[in-house]
Amino acid sequence: MENKVSFVNVMKFAGAYCACAIGSGFATGQEIMQFFTAEGIMSILGAVITMGVFGWVGGTAMKHAKDLNLILPDSIVQYYFSEKLGKVFGIIVQLFLFAVFVIMIAGSGATLAEYYGINPYVGRIGMIVLSLISVLLNLNKLVDILGSMGIVIIILAVSVGLISFFKNAGALSTAAEIIPTLDMTRASGNWLFSAILYPGFNGIVVLIFSAGIGMTANSGKEAMCGGLVGGILFGLAVLCMNLGLMVNVTEVWDKQIPSLVLASNIFPVLGTIFSVIIIIGIYTTAVPMLWTSAGLFGKQGSKSYVIAAVVLSIVAFILGLTDFDVLVNTIYPFSGYIGILMMVIMLWRCLFDKRDKTEVGKALNEAAAKKASKQ
Repeated sequence: MENKVSFVNVMKFAGAYCACAIGSGFATGQEIMQFFTAEGIMSILGAVITMGVFGWVGGTAMKHAKDLNLILPDSIVQYYFSEKLGKVFGIIVQLFLFAVFVIMIAGSGATLAEYYGINPYVGRIGMIVLSLISVLLNLNKLVDILGSMGIVIIILAVSVGLISFFKNAGALSTAAEIIPTLDMTRASGNWLFSAILYPGFNGIVVLIFSAGIGMTANSGKEAMCGGLVGGILFGLAVLCMNLGLMVNVTEVWDKQIPSLVLASNIFPVLGTIFSVIIIIGIYTTAVPMLWTSAGLFGKQGSKSYVIAAVVLSIVAFILGLTDFDVLVNTIYPFSGYIGILMMVIMLWRCLFDKRDKTEVGKALNEAAAKKASKQ
């Protein structure tokens, strides 16, 4: 049982891990353009490096959660950071999740403005209202149902990238010459650093989720394999979208939602379908972010929870008035730096933590049980 590996489980874990990381932000193409396309031809190698780094992060978190026999996935944070640093990291994660909510608000405005020519205020206000209503009325089932569109987003986004590339593959060589001449927004200015920053900020988002997956694995080996395969799938998705953007860089480099340009070039109706899919993806990402943030101030349905949800929505709207590409360029790279710190600590645990994981896991579980009993 210790080394049991089920191919079905590995693929299930890999798919869930990949889907959680890609999300709706990937589908807009903006983050791929800033972290990869803007770095030119070397971004192809960057996507390969991202595969490895992200696969290692997910696989390691999954394996450790299994080896520790955790009962709550959140305990993985205490394992890596210890209790005091874990609290600091937890605060940082919460701030980042709220920042993602802000980005989703800006993204909804940019999507409607870019494709339909609608004033971006309409998209921003509409998404704020929908998210707030969903949170206040506890529309979990609606979000879950629409959330199943995640796999559709991945398939459609990857397909758009691949088709766009093969339609204009010959432009790849000229793209290498053109990209350095364009005033493109870059995440870091260095292709290698961008390739590490990208899985860094994604790693923050999926750390606890990965631990939850690992807890259900048959063995640590199966958990590690799930993370590695998920990293490969993630990197391939990045590579496909990046190639599509690179060969069409003259058309997309200054666009807020570049993937919509690619979709429309393939088939106009596809652009319309893709815009709707992106909005649904933004909605199913925005609502859980607001739920989580408001939940810090009180139990769902309480007066403090309602007030927090309303206030946070107003703050998000104000912050979301910033251009979508500017928010992506500000928040994601900064989060990437925190993610790199997280990965360094994970590596340190792998290399130098010689404690018996059964005993460590037992202590973490006891601490989690005590915390739960006080709530």
